[in-house]
Amino acid sequence: MKKHLPIILILVLATLLRVVSLDKFPAGLNADEAAIGYNAWSLLETGKDEHSVSWPTVFRSFDDYKPAVYFYLVLPFVKILGLNIWAVRLPSALLGVASVLLVYLIVKQLFVSVVKSSKKYKADNISVIPDLIGNPYQSLPIFSALLLAVSPWHLQFSRGGWEVNAALFFILFGLWGFFKGLEKPKYFYLFVLSLAVSLYTYHSARIISPILALSLVILYWRELFPSSILKIDSRTKTILSATLLGILVSIPLAGQLLSKEGQSRFTGVSVFSDTGPLWQALEMRREHPVLNLYVKAVHNQYLSYGLRFTKNYLSHFSPRFLFVTGDEIARSKVTGMGQSYLLLFPLLFFGLLSLLQLDSKEKKFVLIWFLVAPVAAAMTFQSPHALRAQNMVIPLSIIMGLGLLAIVSTINGFKIKPVSIILNFTIIAIGIFSVSQYLHLYYVHYPNELSFAWQYGFDQIAQYTKANYDKYDTIIISDRYDQPYILMAFFLKYPPQTLQSELVMTPRDKFGFSTVRKFGKYEFRSINYNEDKKLPNALIVAADESVDDGQVFHSVIDAGGKTMFKFISTAGE
Repeated sequence: MKKHLPIILILVLATLLRVVSLDKFPAGLNADEAAIGYNAWSLLETGKDEHSVSWPTVFRSFDDYKPAVYFYLVLPFVKILGLNIWAVRLPSALLGVASVLLVYLIVKQLFVSVVKSSKKYKADNISVIPDLIGNPYQSLPIFSALLLAVSPWHLQFSRGGWEVNAALFFILFGLWGFFKGLEKPKYFYLFVLSLAVSLYTYHSARIISPILALSLVILYWRELFPSSILKIDSRTKTILSATLLGILVSIPLAGQLLSKEGQSRFTGVSVFSDTGPLWQALEMRREHPVLNLYVKAVHNQYLSYGLRFTKNYLSHFSPRFLFVTGDEIARSKVTGMGQSYLLLFPLLFFGLLSLLQLDSKEKKFVLIWFLVAPVAAAMTFQSPHALRAQNMVIPLSIIMGLGLLAIVSTINGFKIKPVSIILNFTIIAIGIFSVSQYLHLYYVHYPNELSFAWQYGFDQIAQYTKANYDKYDTIIISDRYDQPYILMAFFLKYPPQTLQSELVMTPRDKFGFSTVRKFGKYEFRSINYNEDKKLPNALIVAADESVDDGQVFHSVIDAGGKTMFKFISTAGE
């Protein structure tokens, strides 16, 4: 028990940071979370999703065709807890805690068990890190798990109902299965099945998981097939049968990706949906008096989009993104800091020094993951993108763990013990200050400044309109904030069977997306007050549209005192 106390304490900390006040912070509920919760409830009530599809493997939702796994993970929580914020977010929070444990187990398997199982290891393998208790990596699993437990990047997506956080858990679970499989081949079934599940959980995993799997096979080929792949022993049979099982489980995904729906999703978010690089290439061609082969070679859409991808990719390694400002999307970080703590920048520097020695397969794999992590995000037009590149937080935590190990080991190597003690306490103080600053920003300033990012206030709109539904012929709600219909359906607990028969969809836009314009008395659109005020017996719920403030009889105010919604009645209320 004593030797497991550090990781137990870290898991307790990870749980508290992810679960406490989960229904209140972040303040509000975003449309994607509401879609997951409501569709899970709809399945429980009717056996169909909001669009009347029975037990789908892909959810149409807002025509973004969400992978299904997180919906089904949420389903038992909705069954037990009811349709509420807890039910949507708790699975992600618990998987976030489990991910901290898996990082500990993976790093221990990679860097500690490997050394212990060896007869000896070279002293120059990690020249920047002095020996620790006979094993230079003894503390690395704890350091890596601790850094992930308090990581703003990981906390941000653990405290929301994000499919990406579930996908990361399945990636980690699969990787742990691989490294355990090197000792006991039966774990390879866990490896392929868990990675296969990640493909059905979030879009970016469909790129990251296969690359990581291929990298592991290449790096550990000799361990997988010590004699020859042609020698069909029990180990080889297990590996091949597990691989075949993984392929069979993944085959349906090919149909999804090649379908009209899958193409629509890719077209809507891919870097190619931005015509800027194409027009830039054409404009630069026009500046040449003669259109020859050379001009075509240096000014073409392939090169332009390639450069855009490279720019997107490199932006994820920017210190500004990682440590200063973070993602531009307000839901993906707190104001005033990056995706990680600025004071941890030295850990990344020293960790990379250790990692780049490439003296072991384990370090090579961590480096490969670090370099591969943003690939999927770079293929979209929004970059850097913390959500789509969330898996990057794992190699980042391990690398910074190596950096912390280097610093602590060097400090503990000082002959003057008082100096070592003071420096160790300084590191602890810096860590406590960084985490405290983040928590202050998250729980105090984040709800005050960015409530709109989490679509705050729809629960209050639902409460009022439900109580006064019979008073109005029409209830018009501003679509200033994304997909208001699903938030209203969620908080109203609108009967799914009724919703399925009443949905009125908008035409698809140029990216192939459409949304719900109306159900029941509710309409969701921009407020045109000069026209809407002429409607008889209507309730207008406006956001930041221009209205007659003198006619406002009720408002929704966020934590920062800002008016989110204004209620106006044309019935003279």
